[in-house]
Amino acid sequence: MPFADALMLDSGRLSDVEAARALGFVGGLTTNPTLTIAGLAPDAAPTEDRLIAHVAELAAASPPGPVFAQPFTSEPERAEEQARALGAIAPDRMVIKLVATNEFAGVASRLRDDGFACALTGVFSAGQALCAHQLGCAWIIPYVDRAARAATGRDDMVAALARVLASVDSSTRIVAASVKTLDQVVRSLEDGADAVSVPLGVLEQLCEHPLSRAALTAFDDAVPGPWVGSEH
Repeated sequence: MPFADALMLDSGRLSDVEAARALGFVGGLTTNPTLTIAGLAPDAAPTEDRLIAHVAELAAASPPGPVFAQPFTSEPERAEEQARALGAIAPDRMVIKLVATNEFAGVASRLRDDGFACALTGVFSAGQALCAHQLGCAWIIPYVDRAARAATGRDDMVAALARVLASVDSSTRIVAASVKTLDQVVRSLEDGADAVSVPLGVLEQLCEHPLSRAALTAFDDAVPGPWVGSEH
């Protein structure tokens, strides 16, 4: 079966990417300008060329699924130029993130026409999901924890987005971001997200449970000496 991409790392640090790949169950990478800048060496100035080169490093080290990267400017024309440079890093894997606003809708449309996979990010409403569908975006990226904490937020946002996409038989997929806890990981998937993107610390908790550790200890106590191995 193909490698699954339901779990993705959200980071711009090369050490996090390498650790996530070593876990074996992480299927992709998302980053953004803040995370990418944070992942640079402390003495490295965040120039455009250096940031794009850093994304290339991250992509080369990342798990084998999609890599989501975002331009480093809020100016649409310049963002489109940066998006094309980012997309050229790994054309078969790179997904260009664009903030879900009117000025970036046209950028998404032009990139789509030229064969780039795009995602609208910072999504909070069903209307934005519908726009992503109309634009032919491969993904939408809702901010789960941020929505839950907002005064006007809702804890069923992912379910609302999934319903509107299903209503138009859309191929646009949902990757839930701003996911901070194990409960938010599970709830996002139960509510219809196709994937979740989370920090390394949350990913490292997913395959652990105190009772599993207790079982491992019990096996150690039951087997005299090292565990029985091959007789060859």
